[in-house]
Amino acid sequence: MSTNVSKQKRKDLTEKIKKIHKYIASAKPDANTSNFLVWLSEIEKEISTKKFGLVFEEHCEAIDETLEIHTPILTENKKLFIDNGGQVNFLIEGDNLAALQLLLKTHKGKIDVIYIDPPYNTLNEGFTYSDKLVDKNDTFRHSKWLSFIEKRLKISKFILSKKGVVFISIDDNEVGALRLLCDEIFGTQNFVANVIWEKKFSPQNDAKWLSDNHDFIMVYAKHKELWKPNLLPRTEEMNARYANPDNDARGVWSSSDLTVKTYSKEYDYPITTPNGTIINPPASRCWRTSKANFLELVADNRVWFGENGGNVPRLGTVTQ
Repeated sequence: MSTNVSKQKRKDLTEKIKKIHKYIASAKPDANTSNFLVWLSEIEKEISTKKFGLVFEEHCEAIDETLEIHTPILTENKKLFIDNGGQVNFLIEGDNLAALQLLLKTHKGKIDVIYIDPPYNTLNEGFTYSDKLVDKNDTFRHSKWLSFIEKRLKISKFILSKKGVVFISIDDNEVGALRLLCDEIFGTQNFVANVIWEKKFSPQNDAKWLSDNHDFIMVYAKHKELWKPNLLPRTEEMNARYANPDNDARGVWSSSDLTVKTYSKEYDYPITTPNGTIINPPASRCWRTSKANFLELVADNRVWFGENGGNVPRLGTVTQ
């Protein structure tokens, strides 16, 4: 088993701090003694903290300083009011961090879906999410972006309902850092998916390295076991893939391959088709079910051997 070097270093430092702590405590106290002991305890706590996850330098924005001394309030623009038969929808215009802090007071635990389209930190947008324009030579470029998004994601988690979910658009610039940050805030167990979507259909001819044609949508649930996506209704095109060549009373169906790549000796056995042909699974593959279960499927008319009864068996699946 490998040795956890970092853990051992933290342990050694903690032991040294304890000795210093003991020495100061036993020495003649002066005006600084109590402060020294408090500082040593803080250092010991920081060293003992588990060091796994995303580490970055925290930065403040102008809005942080503003919110320290001012409380955001909402002012209604009655000219933009639309009577929607009692249904109330509202649009908040202003700094998103201030808006989120307001929603935290009014909608904590009530929001089912949050979609965030943050700046991607591409340096091409002139995006001033810190007090100064962040350029490519800024060694704290990523830390400033993470500080910016972290505050907003933490509030987003609190305003999500128990069945809530958040979708975050992002590209290659920060997708790795965002995944680690979201793991810390929402928990790795609540990661749903990293959805990849095609944003360009033609190659980028002026690409300096490889043509970039996709972006991501990071999906996290408040409690993954409670959230379920709402499925779209089936289309006619989807239903057209199913037929009923054997007039099965259960309705139309579609066939699928009865073999799988994961090999199991128990699932590797010969099948005798209705016309007497003996079939074995292809090399390095096996049947997807045991022999006993296969015979039950045959008896239930769920295995189709083709019109002549000698084709490779296909598993029929009845539509719902």
